Amino acid sequence: MSRILLVGGNPASLTEFAGFLLRKNGIRVSRTSSGEEALAIIGSEKVDTVIVEEKLADGDGMSFVRQLTKVNPLINCALISPLSLADFHEATEGLGVFMHLPVDPGAEHAEKMLQLLESIETLMSY
Repeated sequence: MSRILLVGGNPASLTEFAGFLLRKNGIRVSRTSSGEEALAIIGSEKVDTVIVEEKLADGDGMSFVRQLTKVNPLINCALISPLSLADFHEATEGLGVFMHLPVDPGAEHAEKMLQLLESIETLMSY
């Protein structure tokens, strides 16, 4: 079973995205608004993918991703950001973020993310 952790301070913005994931077999979704709590969860439980919102209860998404990279550099991480793709790429270079998600991502973004994760998993199995 794949475990996805949603980290952010605005649950309403991920309703459709999370709903799509929850309807998929073999995916367990959990949520926290705190970066500190997310790091504790990641340190004590198996988490496969982390989806990070721009704003957290205790900081911002980009700062959290920097911390996460130090703790677990190989974890799959997607970041929700209003930045353009070019600006996003520049801002996240070297952080291991595998996907840019728009603000208020929907089911189509969740589906695309799962497809990308499947491709990553296939490549890693070689």
